[in-house]
Amino acid sequence: MSGACGTTTTTEPPGGGTYPAWASGTAYAVGSRVSYVGLDYQCLQAHTSIAGGEPPNAASLWERR
Repeated sequence: MSGACGTTTTTEPPGGGTYPAWASGTAYAVGSRVSYVGLDYQCLQAHTSIAGGEPPNAASLWERR
């Protein structure tokens, strides 16, 4: 008998671009680059990311590259 008993699934933030995936709770410095759903972004203002502040939702913090 086989199965997935005891298997843990983790979900990572969507990345898929050239840079590390954007993540909530991360401190970003001006000039930091991240990827989010296959697109690359550069940080415009130093900040610590929060849920809801994903690059496409925070134009004052991120510029698409």
